[in-house]
Amino acid sequence: MSQDPDLKHIRQSKGLTIEDIARRTRIRSRFIEAIEEGNYHLLPEKYYAETFIKVYAETLGIDSAPFLDRYRGSFRTTDTATRKEPQPDIKVEPGKKMTRPVLTKKQCRVIGWTVSLALIAALIVFILYPRETIVEIPAPPPPAGKPVASDGESPAQGDPSKGEAVEKPGTLQEKADAGETPAPKKDAPPAAVAEETKKKYTLRVEAKELTWLRVKEDRQAARQYLLQPGERLSRQAAERFEIDIGNAGGVELFLQGKSLGAPGKRGEVLRLVLPEEKTD
Repeated sequence: MSQDPDLKHIRQSKGLTIEDIARRTRIRSRFIEAIEEGNYHLLPEKYYAETFIKVYAETLGIDSAPFLDRYRGSFRTTDTATRKEPQPDIKVEPGKKMTRPVLTKKQCRVIGWTVSLALIAALIVFILYPRETIVEIPAPPPPAGKPVASDGESPAQGDPSKGEAVEKPGTLQEKADAGETPAPKKDAPPAAVAEETKKKYTLRVEAKELTWLRVKEDRQAARQYLLQPGERLSRQAAERFEIDIGNAGGVELFLQGKSLGAPGKRGEVLRLVLPEEKTD
């Protein structure tokens, strides 16, 4: 049923066609038809729709107010949802849940480049900062920081009763540095206490670089060590130390807490006895 039959009848009574009105008003024919039929939802925004209605009525020589009121009143009874922008149809099959949209090709490329750059950066760091080269030494070294008896004994950590200890970076043995004899433990066997009280020399080795050592104290079996940079070795003896060093410039020696410096040059292999034997 026509919502605005007056406009259409008046136009026809004047012998005018829709194309005639369109030429005179410069309003598109489809908008003129929408006004005549009351299909206001086909018109553009409110400002332009009211302008079209007013110009159309004035072209026919009639008052536009009743037609504007009719246009405005239609929005009070028409569902406003019909004038919203159409939403895209999203079809979901029954029994299936909606899933997240997959990544676009551009996003996949960005992720791929990011991962590639990270791998390249890691490779550059690995090449520019390689691990420290091990200095060539006469004999193959044992595991790091583990003493090995030269006569075939199993490796052992520092034994307090024998006055030896391998320290990690940042640890100190203040009593050993000062040349004091460590107090025996309460539960130590009598033989160990007696042996410990006889030891009067304390040797400390601080590694600046990777260094292999073989240390013999008094008449005991020699033990081998591989010190990492920053590690420290502490030994005690009653008479003397016999020391073989695979990297003389990579360690600093301390006897009775007094620094003796590096005994040689970097990469130099040497043997020395401490304390030095006095000559007449």
